[in-house]
Amino acid sequence: MDGTSPVAAVIFDLDGVLVDSEAWWDEVRAEFARAHGRPWSSDDRDAVMGANSREWASTIRERLGLDLSDDEVQRSIVDGVLARYAREPAPAIDGVAESVRRIAAHHPVAIASSSHPEVIGAALRATGLAEVFAVVVSSDEVEHGKPAPDVYLEAARRLSAPPDRIVVFEDSINGVRAARAAGMRVVLVPNASIPPALGADDLADAVVQRIADLDPATLAPGTGRSADVGRTSPDSTGAPVPELPGPPIHPWRRTLRYWLSRSVVWLLARAYVRLRVDGREHLPAGPAVYCFNHLNWADPFVLMATLPFRPRLYFFGPKEENMAAGGRNRLMLWTGSAVPYRPGKNDLLEATRRVRAVFAAGGVLAIAGEGRIHAGEAELLPLNEGAAYFALRSGVPIVPLAVNGTSWLRLGRRVRIRIGEPIATSGRPTREAVAALTDETWTRLHDLVSGHPDYRPPGPFGRWLTELFNDWPEGERPTASGILQARTVKPEP
Repeated sequence: MDGTSPVAAVIFDLDGVLVDSEAWWDEVRAEFARAHGRPWSSDDRDAVMGANSREWASTIRERLGLDLSDDEVQRSIVDGVLARYAREPAPAIDGVAESVRRIAAHHPVAIASSSHPEVIGAALRATGLAEVFAVVVSSDEVEHGKPAPDVYLEAARRLSAPPDRIVVFEDSINGVRAARAAGMRVVLVPNASIPPALGADDLADAVVQRIADLDPATLAPGTGRSADVGRTSPDSTGAPVPELPGPPIHPWRRTLRYWLSRSVVWLLARAYVRLRVDGREHLPAGPAVYCFNHLNWADPFVLMATLPFRPRLYFFGPKEENMAAGGRNRLMLWTGSAVPYRPGKNDLLEATRRVRAVFAAGGVLAIAGEGRIHAGEAELLPLNEGAAYFALRSGVPIVPLAVNGTSWLRLGRRVRIRIGEPIATSGRPTREAVAALTDETWTRLHDLVSGHPDYRPPGPFGRWLTELFNDWPEGERPTASGILQARTVKPEP
């Protein structure tokens, strides 16, 4: 990770990194709470994440208002987790055991876990890794649990390794904080079952989606960190940021493709439909999130044909495992304008880093806030929270942007883009702030699309062109609902 400071040892967290057991702990604690007539929430889970057994037992007793001792709470929950290991196969993570053995062949390795010592032993026996780790430390053996650095400093002492030459693998924000407080370098491995809290990726030195994807040689002396975490470069704060989306090509070729694709789309769109843009003066000169409604998969191309060439325009999505599959995906990949993310994997953190790279380069990000296409010109589905989250996270405004006229693509039809006034953002992306900004964006965007009439379907060619790239969630274009049937249908010009 840093050629100037060779790695002397590697320390692994256990739950969520080596075994997918965070969900087990959460389920056992929820069952414990229900058995005592109490609810168990995600806030309760976050409150005990990373704490040692003494700390989480005391926290649970206080939050649930139980007339039990801390020892009774601890024993009951630890026994519940041990029972899961006794009756069920270990919740192994694919490729982890083999990867740990490969890393152990290059470096001394240790466990530094918040789990009870009995649970650590059960997990290591179940995964066959008990003999791999010469050093195993539980937070129960030190004074404070994570995010305090105690457990990592004790592991370093037993390894006889200086903290600044140790690499830690963690899955929680408290674990990342603990390792950084100990002066160690941290690789975040987001857990798919219980993802880390917001901001964990900013605190980590690197992010990998799976330990199995890591080449142990990238931790060896003299190697750079980019080999194991993707193509990275520092932003203005010194934090690692991936390169801009798109294929790894020379910058001048990337620029040429962008201008060529925008120019071709500009010509084709104007040859088929009549474009009108209202409110162009509302567009910020710098980075921003453009949140638009989604009537057709042609909408991004309509925006490419109407929005200014600068700042450079990117689109968040699509949700694809493989951008090389399908003509639409290959085209978007070639232009370098897509910021895709993988729906089957825990890709939120990496997608967030790609978005940050777009803003760091002065670009703007367009997001179809509804997350799916629909047929109603005046409809607006509930918005996903991604636009608000990215805007708050990066401190950029949200611009509501209405697209009308693309529900059916008819030759010569008027397609109208209305740009609303930017919504300024400030503060941290807390759940409350993200929800409030999402609601405000929905209201602004709904005002822009409301009242627009629906169109009748065009002829066979127009219907074919409209549905060429469309992927309807229902499997086919939905039939008109009672609401749509009652709405005025605009006659064909």
